[in-house]
Amino acid sequence: MVKGKIGVAGIVVLAILGAAVLTHAEPTKVNQVVYITRSQVCGCSAKSFHDADALVNKTFTGPRQALLKRIDYDTDRQAAVPYIGEYRLILLPALIFLDGQKHMLWMAVGEVAREDVAGKLSQFGG
Repeated sequence: MVKGKIGVAGIVVLAILGAAVLTHAEPTKVNQVVYITRSQVCGCSAKSFHDADALVNKTFTGPRQALLKRIDYDTDRQAAVPYIGEYRLILLPALIFLDGQKHMLWMAVGEVAREDVAGKLSQFGG
């Protein structure tokens, strides 16, 4: 009876240690940032699109420019629709951070804050 309890306790300890090792693995890195915007918007939402466009243009320069995939919903709807469906976007603009396997790491929808984008780029090594 004692041997059985020690065996189970040993397995539990090994499982906990294994989980701890997995959580300290190298952090996931951003592989691509998809920015879905609109070029033809009404006056009521034009400011949020203009502000998001300006932020993306300032942030994704130099080496970061290679991360960015910009899609204009109004001119290239076919390219935008798969992202809209997969990530259940109901509002644009949208900024989606993806890893190498196309798993979403982070997403900003609607108004995009400069601090949030900068923080997530630092967090995900972009």
